[in-house]
Amino acid sequence: MFPNNKAQIQLGAKNMIAQLEVSLTTGENYHFQVQTTGDVIRLKVLGEQLNSQLQENVLKLMQHLGLKATKSSAALMKLLMNEKIPFDKEQLTKAIQLVEGAKNKGQAQQVIKEMITSKLPITDSIFQALYTKSTSGLSEQMNALLKQLKRDTVQVPLQQDLTDRLSMMLGRPLNSKDTFINQIISEAADNSQHLFNLLKNAGLIRSAINFSAWKENWVDFYNQNHANQSRMPSEGLPFQLNLEKSMQHLEQLNNIGKMSKTIIQQWTNSIVQALQNIAPLESSTFNTLKQQIEKALLPILPLKQQKQIVELLQNNPASLRKLLTGLQALANNYANVNSEQSIMKEGQGMPLLITNPKEQFLAQIRQVLQYTGLSDENQLMNNQQQTTTIKSMLTQLLQQSDGMVNERSQQLLHYINGLQIHSVNESANFIQASLQFPGEKLGLNGDMQLDFEGKKTETGEINPDFCRILFYLNLANLNETVIDMNIQKRTVAVTIYNDFEGLNDKANQLKPLLKQGLESLDYHLSNVQVKTLKQGKRPMLEIPGQNNTISLQGVDYRI
Repeated sequence: MFPNNKAQIQLGAKNMIAQLEVSLTTGENYHFQVQTTGDVIRLKVLGEQLNSQLQENVLKLMQHLGLKATKSSAALMKLLMNEKIPFDKEQLTKAIQLVEGAKNKGQAQQVIKEMITSKLPITDSIFQALYTKSTSGLSEQMNALLKQLKRDTVQVPLQQDLTDRLSMMLGRPLNSKDTFINQIISEAADNSQHLFNLLKNAGLIRSAINFSAWKENWVDFYNQNHANQSRMPSEGLPFQLNLEKSMQHLEQLNNIGKMSKTIIQQWTNSIVQALQNIAPLESSTFNTLKQQIEKALLPILPLKQQKQIVELLQNNPASLRKLLTGLQALANNYANVNSEQSIMKEGQGMPLLITNPKEQFLAQIRQVLQYTGLSDENQLMNNQQQTTTIKSMLTQLLQQSDGMVNERSQQLLHYINGLQIHSVNESANFIQASLQFPGEKLGLNGDMQLDFEGKKTETGEINPDFCRILFYLNLANLNETVIDMNIQKRTVAVTIYNDFEGLNDKANQLKPLLKQGLESLDYHLSNVQVKTLKQGKRPMLEIPGQNNTISLQGVDYRI
């Protein structure tokens, strides 16, 4: 207390000198209601000084505000006061109504806390979006709607399009047989004769069969099976195709392509140098090349191609030139033969082979960004051409459906809206982004979530030299796993959170490979450490906007 009715008031961690217009007792706590008049901020004292019983203080405050005290409303008020989150009466009135109508009152309170902290409007639509996202998963919501849609025997075109799009997003990883069958169907539908010619030249398809008949039969096979089954059957294939022999043949061709490419990469410079000098290779060099071809390539070549390559294994410029050309032809002819991995072609229900897991991962992200509808409003605002997205189809379906289809559609729409609210937070120099997508197609047990944060570049993007990325995974064998990757000046520190025993040894085995991969991208690996999830809370990025520090500069306070 100071002379002239002045006193030092502590609000949170801040101290200020205030002009008192009512009597206060030193060292006691009060509820203050902030009232603003012009440039002067007034703090109105509500009721008497507070006691040590929080529950009693909460009930008194609700009485002063004219609010009905129930178990859930008092719990919400207690939560906000415990965490020192400022709120106003209008916010609280709307928030109590939303919490009272929710099944999970505890989770609803946490959602309201986030909305008030992040300064989001306290509306039913935003609450439902965040509540649905916090109490379920994207794959869960998509699967629930997909099952409901498939129960309708008669589907309008909109329902069929939505069914196809959801099936594409949720497709499980295919095994080698699934992949091979789908690759045949995909190429036939795209009028590609690549696989057709490979199988025909190998004698696995009768010579009398033409491509037109081949395409017609495989497209019919797809149409008969894709509506009722998530995967094509491996029995009763068109033209009684022997699946095992066909796959073995393609695997052999794939090995030819890989080995030819390896030999080309290793020997092209030496052969080109010899051709420029119009001279043979050194004897020892040629013998090494010849031995490699005889041991690694010739045994996997068909007899006809074996003879052709053997005839070219002579150490003179003309033969060396033809040998290099022949190897390049083998590499080109068999470069696209692979039957191990598959993803769905963007925008269609047909599969397209991709041999690189990284490309599968990136393709899945592109699908989510392009077809879920996370950027619908942004595209509309910028007059960009809009793709038919899951969100836009859900909006239409809600106007045309009822019952469980309508309810499931509404829930998925809420979830996508929740993803949008959490997708990007940014300030003048800092940006945070979050992305979630179904993980079944990548072999995960559930959704995968990526959180990014970092300084902004001049173009408004996350600075790749200074950033942090969190991967939230539920792996098939290792279960819940969080990877925290911190980047400072392109130096990468990785922390893996998982409860699997012996993971540290396995991580150390893979560390050299990770280091090599990062160096190829001009990053330096500084450290990899493994911690259990039990050692502490799951690492999380702080949500921007939750800094409730009150600015006190240039303002007078009256109490």
